[in-house]
Amino acid sequence: MQDVQSVQRMRRRRWPAKWQIAALATAGGIGALALANRITEATAGDPYSVLEGEHGRYAWTRGGISYTVRGRGEPLVLIHGVYAGASSFEFRRVFAQLAEHHRVYAFDLLGFGLSDRPRVTYTPDLYVALIQDFVRQVVGGMDHPVQVVASSLGAAFAIRAAAERPDLFERLALIEPTGIQDLASDPESNAHIVWRTILRSPLVGQTMYNAITSRTSIRFFLRTTYNSRDEVSDDLVDYYYTQAHQPNARFAPASFIAGALDTPVDEEYMRLTMPILLLWGKNARFTPLEHARAFRQLNPRTDLRVFECGALPQDELPDEFARVVENWLRSPIRPQLS
Repeated sequence: MQDVQSVQRMRRRRWPAKWQIAALATAGGIGALALANRITEATAGDPYSVLEGEHGRYAWTRGGISYTVRGRGEPLVLIHGVYAGASSFEFRRVFAQLAEHHRVYAFDLLGFGLSDRPRVTYTPDLYVALIQDFVRQVVGGMDHPVQVVASSLGAAFAIRAAAERPDLFERLALIEPTGIQDLASDPESNAHIVWRTILRSPLVGQTMYNAITSRTSIRFFLRTTYNSRDEVSDDLVDYYYTQAHQPNARFAPASFIAGALDTPVDEEYMRLTMPILLLWGKNARFTPLEHARAFRQLNPRTDLRVFECGALPQDELPDEFARVVENWLRSPIRPQLS
């Protein structure tokens, strides 16, 4: 009997040991993930701008905004799209060409590029306000309305900014804008908020974000964006990877990935009275060419130019893109339709 009791006591003592092992294993796994996240960030390299011009810093109320300006003439503002690793880099092949006849401003949206990446909640309203404030306070839109070239979701924000403050904007050239058939859901839906919260979390969110923005994932995304895989070089992948893995770099893309930056623009687009040019890649996959029809139906002041390329005509066909934009900017403004 005594031996049986001794064995039972020994077994009871072993159970806590098993829980301790499980706890240690869990802690070790968490620690490994945290270490892997830190290594990813530490080895990504330092971000830099490839645009040649005067580099400036705009002290916006929510964080510092990096921008580059070049050229003389009427002001032209370039607004990049929104995705992991995004920045004004996407205009690198047309920046100097457009600056031959304009004073061109290319800025990085808050949370991207060389701009600050504060731990704020990124929303469509935030970016609409940023565009309006940048135009007013940096470009001088209060004195003379500006011309804008904006891409994808950045174009949707520009549409809203121009609808709210038409006095600041003279013309809008929009590269495959979203907001009618793409990325047009309610950004404050419960599902979007839940996903945004998860992706903003320190461990799970950072780990998920690192998986989404691995070099393999970035290469896949770029190959579905460009018309030719030859455009997707190792250097291109490395540039986007570096931009995507800076401290706090996940917070703005987390809102995008979660759908919390989706913004419908159909009502705002109908109200626009300035000339509008749609610039569309014939083989764009994420926002296919047939989606341009909805924009043209909503506003008869819309012109359309189609390029034999993928989703980035400004990068794939820069000479043709710059020529089309420049000719359109020089064209007479048609009388406003009643």
